[in-house]
Amino acid sequence: MTRTELPAVAVKLALAAAFLACGPAACQLQSPLADKTGTLVRFDRDDGQILPPIADAVWLAAWPAWLSSCQAFASTPSRRQAAPWQGVCSAAQLLRPQTAEQVRDFFLQTMDRYRVVALEGESDWGSVAWKDSGVARGALMQEHKTGLVTGYFEPVLEGSRQRVEAFVVPVYGLPAPLPTATRAELEASGQLQGHELLWVRDPLEAFLLQVQGSGRVHLTDGSYVRLAYAANNGHPYRSIGRWLVEQGELAPQAVSLPAILDWAHAHPQRVRELLNQNPRMVFFREMDLGDASVGPVGSLGVALTPGISVAVDPRYLPLGAPLLIQTMAPASGQIPARIAIAQDTGGAIHGALRIDWFLGLGPEAAQVAGRLRAQATVHLLVPRGVAPEALL
Repeated sequence: MTRTELPAVAVKLALAAAFLACGPAACQLQSPLADKTGTLVRFDRDDGQILPPIADAVWLAAWPAWLSSCQAFASTPSRRQAAPWQGVCSAAQLLRPQTAEQVRDFFLQTMDRYRVVALEGESDWGSVAWKDSGVARGALMQEHKTGLVTGYFEPVLEGSRQRVEAFVVPVYGLPAPLPTATRAELEASGQLQGHELLWVRDPLEAFLLQVQGSGRVHLTDGSYVRLAYAANNGHPYRSIGRWLVEQGELAPQAVSLPAILDWAHAHPQRVRELLNQNPRMVFFREMDLGDASVGPVGSLGVALTPGISVAVDPRYLPLGAPLLIQTMAPASGQIPARIAIAQDTGGAIHGALRIDWFLGLGPEAAQVAGRLRAQATVHLLVPRGVAPEALL
């Protein structure tokens, strides 16, 4: 959550997912970009003046989140990253919108809109942008115009600074040197002894904290602290939900965070076996709670806004950028179209159309995040005249 962990955002997404209109005439083909796996992204220009219907409250909530992106651009040491946004951010600082229409018109009038298309197939282009032969080569690849949207949240746990009867499961701080053993090996060897940061009630809570990447802990003295991602042991995240499916314990369509928790509570003797299927171990650092009304700090370096901030793969979508996301199968309580701001990343968030939505704090957000799994289209908003590729 500091999705601050590239791996954390990813990890949380992975768990949530595992537990859990641009016409041809209006589009201008852009040069696809490829990563080393052969996955590419293409940005199709959308010159239509009609935006998808987005609720007034969502437009207004997006404005302060957008201003925080501008603050991050202004403070970045990379002029290449910040320069393309300078003009629109300067204009935004002068605007004091009172209505959703003013916010919507700002984005419509100052930014160009591009439909994000993912391309997959065999490729030897590596991470190079290709231009001259891109159209022909891209035509041989499979296009994806929708991608997976899941959700993550900031958990709130009860805990203690000392190991006492009610709190016996450690949350670890950063060891030195950083261990490279798997979760199971670390648990069995005891080599993390002495690096306990806090203690919580049960291993499922500690695991969930690792998946989400950050959280708050309510201590026995009544105070709260934030825990932020510090590092991991270098192993890939493995989905425990997928393992339950492979074992025949859950049907694929039944995998959700609540279902996994129900299974674990019904099989307490197998919880350690379940958690050890994920070899990754996450370590944390403690932070002051600060303003309790704001979310954790994401990879962009700004506090995340519930319902607005999303985690993306920064190889394909620029951090800080506004996005228009339209779900094909909206989750309960969600509207079909929203504006979002890319302000976080995650180790399990891979691909041009992979979105992880930050949904807020505590049990209610956890319920929504655990069930959110939808297909969606994504439009990227960029400053007028700026090529999307220049922002990556």
